[in-house]
Amino acid sequence: MLVSCRWLKDYADYNISEVELADRLTMVGASVETITEIGRGLERVVIGRVVEAVPHPQGETLRVCKVDCGGELLSIVCGAPNVAAGQTVPVALPGAKLPSGHVIDAIVLQGVPSQGMICSEAELGLGDDAGGIMVLPSHLPVGEPLTKALPLEDVVLDVEVYPNRPDLLSMVGIAREVVALTDVSLQLPQIDITEAGPAIEGQVDIEVEDHDLCPRYTARLLTNCQVGPSPLWMQRRLLAAGMRPINNIVDITNYVMLESGQPLHAFDYDKLIDRRLVIRRAKEGERITTLDDVDRELTTDDLVIADGKRPVCIAGVMGSAHSEVDEGTTTVLLESANFDPVSIRRTSQRLGLRSEASGRFEKGLDPNGTLWALNRAAQLMQELAGAKVAPGVIDIYPRARLPLEIQLCPKKTNKILGTNIEPEEMVRLLAKLAMEVELVDDRLHVTVPTFRGDIQRPIDLVEEVARLYGYDHIEPTLPQGRLTRGEDVPGWRTLESLRNYLVGRGFLEAMTLSFNSPEDFQALGVEEEGQRALSLRNPLTVEQSRMRTTLLPGLLDVVAHNWKHDVEDLAIFEMGSVFLADENPPKELPREETCLGIAMVGRTWEGWGTVQREVDFFDLKGIVEGALARIDADCSLAPGSHPAFHPGRQAQIIIDGQPVGVMGEIHPRTARAWDIDGRVYICEVNLQSLLDKAQPTKRYRALPRYPAVRRDLALLVPQDVAAGKITDLLREVGGELVRDAALFDFYTGKQIPEGFKSLAYTITF
Repeated sequence: MLVSCRWLKDYADYNISEVELADRLTMVGASVETITEIGRGLERVVIGRVVEAVPHPQGETLRVCKVDCGGELLSIVCGAPNVAAGQTVPVALPGAKLPSGHVIDAIVLQGVPSQGMICSEAELGLGDDAGGIMVLPSHLPVGEPLTKALPLEDVVLDVEVYPNRPDLLSMVGIAREVVALTDVSLQLPQIDITEAGPAIEGQVDIEVEDHDLCPRYTARLLTNCQVGPSPLWMQRRLLAAGMRPINNIVDITNYVMLESGQPLHAFDYDKLIDRRLVIRRAKEGERITTLDDVDRELTTDDLVIADGKRPVCIAGVMGSAHSEVDEGTTTVLLESANFDPVSIRRTSQRLGLRSEASGRFEKGLDPNGTLWALNRAAQLMQELAGAKVAPGVIDIYPRARLPLEIQLCPKKTNKILGTNIEPEEMVRLLAKLAMEVELVDDRLHVTVPTFRGDIQRPIDLVEEVARLYGYDHIEPTLPQGRLTRGEDVPGWRTLESLRNYLVGRGFLEAMTLSFNSPEDFQALGVEEEGQRALSLRNPLTVEQSRMRTTLLPGLLDVVAHNWKHDVEDLAIFEMGSVFLADENPPKELPREETCLGIAMVGRTWEGWGTVQREVDFFDLKGIVEGALARIDADCSLAPGSHPAFHPGRQAQIIIDGQPVGVMGEIHPRTARAWDIDGRVYICEVNLQSLLDKAQPTKRYRALPRYPAVRRDLALLVPQDVAAGKITDLLREVGGELVRDAALFDFYTGKQIPEGFKSLAYTITF
């Protein structure tokens, strides 16, 4: 957020230097990245009037100008295409040093003397326009220094605004912080509108179809608008804030957005079909040409504002070229609305279209600020564009947001901060932030204004007290508490053993977020599980709005990310918690259980005596069995039916007769949902039962008195009999005498009857 200090003083007339102001803002969390001075060092730049501008005798693109600079007529050679007689312009006299460091001298250009330079905005450091000279208002006195005739000198602060403080994306929001830091009063513009003509009711019909996506929509109608350039003071402020002036109507909407933080949009009323607006979801495949002249295709996830025939605005993102204000506009329908931040962010991200408006809406704005911004813009249009404001306001606001009331315990606040702040001082500090505070029975009853959506709990108020009290005033103290003797976390050694085994086999460990998107469960085919997943009240994004119940989406995200970066041979694992609840919202805390996830894709490792090949189900099976054997877990496999896996290439993992996981090849449909064009082999095992039974120490048995005896056994079995079942049967029948049974050969051929196969086992006694 670029903050013009000259503009800021309209709301908070502080009496400290800009450097000190930047330090104070930084100390309370509004970090100032840079301080830029504008308009300094222009003492030798004066107001001039072009008396004559004729072509240069030897230069096709040059013009020789006679410029009146107050008492003397200077000859200046100018190459700007827009220079013309009668213009009032800034003139840098010989000896002037411009912000770029260039010093102006009296020179001769192709045989014609030039006694100065007519400057552009860019050359004066007042803007980015270098395509022509800067044309000033004609009433400015000739010969007057530019910095004296115009309020050009300014200091601009570049303030880093964090996502939880959208109220600071405005001059008024920054002013509130300055007021709290400097003990000056907040001065807001007084709004005085004179309404005239027919009322807005009956001239336009506005309907909101989805109040969740559009909690509030307000509008005013302005007639007899005269579209033209904005006054210079407004242009200067917009440029200081990094915005390009366009015309007075559009500039006023941008100006009020920068002032209040509330985006606005101006429609050309005469271009609206049927004189109606509907705030609705876009139709699948619907198209709109935005103000940047790009034709865009919309989906039902996008919110649009449509007239009687077509969308005229992507709500909260950008307007349409079909309804924009231009030189011929006379009647304006002015919009000030509040939109769902998740919807705006999703649309902006999908379209790759970001604007000043979307950057504010996606952080969550106060719906109670829409009407003030609407009336403020209408007032400026009345003053600067000669507009007539139609009586009445359309205000669709079915569910008003009320201020939040929070109780704060001063004693607990001091304990958290390590301070000794009196309750009365806490009242004073919080009142500086426009909060209503009352001290009742050793508790602060605080009413939080709706523009501070980041304050939801008592701990948030503790932070506000700390910010204004001053972090640098809090004396450092040593941590307090009892020292305890450390001990192993149950199951820690089991997890370390698994980790060492997998790393030793060449796997990389991944650590993914503990959150999933609702779409992840849908892509896996487990919508019911997604409905039971714990929902977050304040997710960072909609893609992270559910606590994970499975490691699969995180592993697939990692595989997909590597796949997009041409890393197609990958072996990863993750050990992390999943959060299981029987219903959503849960009546009690969800169960937190530890799971192991393994993913393999691409080719096997290349090594001495081995040939690279595509990984398959049996590679994954061997890794899973080896990992579980490492922690003394004897597993078996059974047919699986998980919808995220290939129906013929998956298996359930059974331990102690209970299914604890699934392994196999991901279903092609699931792989496509993650944009993976290849076979992915994944397993997920719930380790919680193993960790609960984990022994803190490893127990040893005496060495056998007799050597092991191995015998090979070949069996003829039907094709549909799984080899694993025979292995389990050999171990079960052998009892304590059989230490191990392992398959070492599989054969089908001429000697084997049709429908049968030969399986050879090594049995260790």
